[in-house]
Amino acid sequence: MKQKILLTYVESGFGHISSMDSIYDALCEKYGDVYDIQKSYILTEDGFKNLVGMNKFVIKQVQNTNKIPYFGRFIFPIISLLGGQKVMRFFHRQMAVKSFKQGLKALQMRKPNVIISNHYFTNLLAVEYKRRIDPDVVVINYNPDPTLHTFWDKRDGLFIVNNPLALAKAQKYKFKPENLRMVTPCVRQCVEKNTLTREQLRDKFGLPQDKFTVVIADGGYMLGRGPKFAKALIKSGLPITLCVIAGNNKKRYKKFQAIENGTSRLKVAPSMTFKAYEFMTNAYELYGAADVFLTKGGPNAVLDSLYMHTPVMINYCPHVIEAGTVKVFIKEHGCGETTFTKRYAVKRIRAFIKDKSELMEYEDNIDELIADGNGATAVADIINAEAVNQKLAYEARGILCDADDDRDANDCLAGSAADGGAQPDAEKTSEDVTPNIGITADDGDSTDGVVKR
Repeated sequence: MKQKILLTYVESGFGHISSMDSIYDALCEKYGDVYDIQKSYILTEDGFKNLVGMNKFVIKQVQNTNKIPYFGRFIFPIISLLGGQKVMRFFHRQMAVKSFKQGLKALQMRKPNVIISNHYFTNLLAVEYKRRIDPDVVVINYNPDPTLHTFWDKRDGLFIVNNPLALAKAQKYKFKPENLRMVTPCVRQCVEKNTLTREQLRDKFGLPQDKFTVVIADGGYMLGRGPKFAKALIKSGLPITLCVIAGNNKKRYKKFQAIENGTSRLKVAPSMTFKAYEFMTNAYELYGAADVFLTKGGPNAVLDSLYMHTPVMINYCPHVIEAGTVKVFIKEHGCGETTFTKRYAVKRIRAFIKDKSELMEYEDNIDELIADGNGATAVADIINAEAVNQKLAYEARGILCDADDDRDANDCLAGSAADGGAQPDAEKTSEDVTPNIGITADDGDSTDGVVKR
């Protein structure tokens, strides 16, 4: 059977899902006929009670970082101070041991040859699975964030980052240099391949063509500053189209729906068009219909907006990861600006209505950024290179992985534990099969999302 590549999904904010989808899209497009590519919401699919509980715990902490002031600014530094990845390993292996063991069992049930993760907990599970169960499994992690925190397990497996800031952090935290790779940020194919213009997207959503359009989103749970900024814009009475995406927050959606329907005490001026939306799988299209996207610093939503050629206004960065979004996309690439107060946001949008020249400069900078290419293709190539290395290692020990073989897929690793995970022959080293990708000491040239040496 074909080698099995398992992509492990975690809801820890929806950016972890969309970034994993981007890798899945690229893998299926380039290597769908070569490997058995499977996606799994590994924490919830099997109904393991404690593992499902861990998933809820992870979601709750994401929500807390957005709704509790300074929670995120506190939790990341304190965990780093306590030992970072070491304290996280202790927590999961010693204190939350049932969910940890159930996570290993969930992986063992799926018998992967290659494990792809983009969250610290699934990365920990993958590394422990390699150490405890299958020494031949290939572990690859993609960090979807513009910077890096100390939770990640750096003991084993490749670690892929998507910009120089995250690379510098990984080097600071002493990741093994040979395990580091850098690509450009990863985005889903549905976003990258969108061909609809701003005008066509406004038609699709029934929005006026002749009004300055602002879309507000606040992550999947809308627990940040989005509602306050939306109300401030409504009270301003500006002649704009204002679209608010409430995500999975039903309570918020009902309140904004009442405003749209005219049954709320907060009234919309006749010159303003107001629309409220629940969670949208095609939210990126609404971003593309806007002149500006007002949001918190969630890196994947910001990236979706940029690929739709819409500048961003970032109004909230609840922790170090989202502060990194500002450093990379605003300060370094100039794809928008920060507006941390309601009054300033209203002031800036009023200015943009009169003069769009600054927004046009932002759009030019966006074009330069995305011209470097979608990193998902580069990640798919990295995964393929590591799978090829694994196959060579099997063949060196007389174990064949043949797509026409009718054996179980994990027959590819039969005997691997017994012979200690032997390496390929000297003639078949990784240098022979690994493409010229990886970390770079300077800006370098970039093609199709691959940062060359």
